[in-house]
Amino acid sequence: MQQKYWGSSGDVPQTSPKGTQVKVCYHGSPARGAYNSWQTKADLRNTIVGSLIVVLIFIFICFRNWNTIPLLLLPVAFGTLFGLAMMYFIKGQFSLLALGIGAIVLGVALSYVLHVITHYKYVSDPVQVLRDQVTPVFLGCLTTIGSFMGLIFINTELLQDFGLFASFAIVGTTAFSLIFLPQFFNPVKNKRNRRAFAIIDRVNAYPFDRKKPLLIVIGLIVAVCVAFYFKDGVDFDADMRNIGYFSENITYSEELVRAKTHTGDKQQYFASSGATMEEALDNFALLSAKLDTLQQQGLVKSYTPTSTLFVPQSVQQQRIDAWHNFWTEERLNQARELIRRSAPKQDIVPSFFEPFFDAATQDYSPSPLYEQGIVPYGLQSTMMEQSADGKYLCFTSVRCTNDSVRSDTTAYQQICRAISTMPNMMVLDTYFYTQDTLLELNDDFNVLQWVSMAFVFLVLLVSFHFKLSHTLLGFLPILASWVIVLGAMNIFDREFNLINIIISTFIFGIGVDYSIFVMNGLLAGQSDTCAETDREKRDIQLLSYHKTAILFSAVVLIVTVSSMLFARHPSITSVGFATLVGMVSAVVLSYVVQPFLFKLLTRKKK
Repeated sequence: MQQKYWGSSGDVPQTSPKGTQVKVCYHGSPARGAYNSWQTKADLRNTIVGSLIVVLIFIFICFRNWNTIPLLLLPVAFGTLFGLAMMYFIKGQFSLLALGIGAIVLGVALSYVLHVITHYKYVSDPVQVLRDQVTPVFLGCLTTIGSFMGLIFINTELLQDFGLFASFAIVGTTAFSLIFLPQFFNPVKNKRNRRAFAIIDRVNAYPFDRKKPLLIVIGLIVAVCVAFYFKDGVDFDADMRNIGYFSENITYSEELVRAKTHTGDKQQYFASSGATMEEALDNFALLSAKLDTLQQQGLVKSYTPTSTLFVPQSVQQQRIDAWHNFWTEERLNQARELIRRSAPKQDIVPSFFEPFFDAATQDYSPSPLYEQGIVPYGLQSTMMEQSADGKYLCFTSVRCTNDSVRSDTTAYQQICRAISTMPNMMVLDTYFYTQDTLLELNDDFNVLQWVSMAFVFLVLLVSFHFKLSHTLLGFLPILASWVIVLGAMNIFDREFNLINIIISTFIFGIGVDYSIFVMNGLLAGQSDTCAETDREKRDIQLLSYHKTAILFSAVVLIVTVSSMLFARHPSITSVGFATLVGMVSAVVLSYVVQPFLFKLLTRKKK
C-alpha cells in the first residue's frame, strides 16, 4: 500500500518512496528569527518596492523630463550620505535598526524636493523658485528638525541614533534642494504633462473650503476622535512578542509540544549565575527556595530541580560528614553482630555484606558531578553552561499557564519580578527586560511629543511676526491630525508599539510641512484679487503651486504607506495604519479646514 508523508514546507501530503508518514516540526528562537526576517524581506519587497515603482511611473508621466527621477533622488541620496557622515564624525557607529527606521523619514525630505521641482515646472525660473520656496522649505526643515532632535534626550540609544540621523539627513536634503538642485534646472528643456497638471489645477481650484457638508463631516470626525481618545486613551503594547511575526509552522510545532507535555502551559527559563559552576550551583539553592515559596503561593506549577542532579560540593561535604557521623564504630559493630546472627537464618553468608562496611568506612571527598560525564553533554548543556562573559549559569525550566505569559499583571510577571530582584539571578526572557524600558520610553515620548509641539508653535509664532491668529491657524492642522490618529487607533483597537510610536514623529513632521506651505500660499495671496501686477498674480497662484506639490507628496507617501497594510508582518501593518491615517488627515485639514478658517478670519477683519 502506498502511504503518504507530510513535508515541512506545506500541509499537502506527498507520496513517500519509502512508504512512511512523517511530518517534521521544529521551533525555537533561531527558527523564529529566521522566519521573522524572511517575512520582513518578503513584505518590503512586495509592498514598498512595488509601490515605489508605481510612484516613479506616476511622477515620470506628470513631469515628462527624463532627468526628473534623478533630480528627485539626488537630494535624498546626498542627505542620506550627509547623515551617515555626521554620525561617523559624532559617534563613529550607530544602530543599523536606526538607519532602517530613518529611511522612512526620507519621505519628509522627498517632500521638500517635490516642492522645489513642482514649483520649477510652473515658473521655469530657478531664481523665482528660490524666492518662493526658501522661506517655507526652511521653516518646514527647522520645525521637523526640532521634532526629531528631541529624541536625543530620550534615554534610549536607538532613538538617539534615529533622531540624530534623521535630523542630519533632512538638513542635507534641504541644503541640496535649495543650493545645488537649482543649478541642474534648464528652463529651455523644462517640460510637464499639461493634461495631468490641468487636472491637478482643477482639483486645487475646487472650493473644498466652501462645502459645508464636507466641513461638517470633518468636524464630526474630529469630535468623535477627541471623544474616543479622552475616553480611554491609547494603550502602549510593551510586549515585543506582539510586533514579531509568528510562522504557522513554528506556532504549530510549539502547540504540538505543549499538547504533548503540559496542556495549555508554557515553560520559561530562569538561571542562577556565579564566577564558577560551584558558585552558580550554590546560588541555585537560593533560586530553588524562592521558587518553592512562589509554588506555595500558587504562582509556579513546577520547575526543574537541577541541583538535585548536580549536587553542589558544599552539600556533598555536608552529606559526607553526616554519613561518617552516623556510622560510628559502635553502630558498625552493632550492624556486624546483627548480620552475623541473622544472615545464616536466611541462608546468606555474612561476608556478603563486607562491601557495605567498606563503603561505610571509606574516606570520601566532594566531586564536581558535572565533570564526571554522568549526564550526556547534549542534555547537560540544557541545564548549565558558561556564558560569553565568563560567568557560569545553572538553568531551570519553570512551568506557568499560557495566559500568564502574555499579560503584564499575572503570575509570570510576578515570578519574573520576584526573581530579577535577587542577586545573581537571571530571567532568560529578553521581552521581560525590554518591557519596563519600553514603558518608560512611552512616557518619555509623550512628554517629548508635547515639547515638540511647543517648539513648533514657537517657531510659527516667530515666523508669522507674532501674529497669534496666524500661528494658531497654522498650528491647528498639526494638532488636529495628531488627535485624529490617536482617536482612530482607539476606535479600531490599535495600540502603539516600539515601531509605530517612532514613526508617529514622521506623521507630525509631514503635517507641519503641509500646514506651513498652505499658510505661506494663503498669506501670499492675501492681496486684492483684482490686482494687475505680475507679482500679485503670481502670489495668488502660489497657493495653487504649493497645493500641487502637496498633492504629489501625498500621493507618493499615501501609495507607499497604503501598501504596508497588505503586509503580513504585524509591525509593518501597524506602521501602515497609523501613518496612513495621519497622512490623509493632514492633507484634508490643510486642503479644506485651513483655507476655510483663514478666509473666515480675513473676512471678519475686513
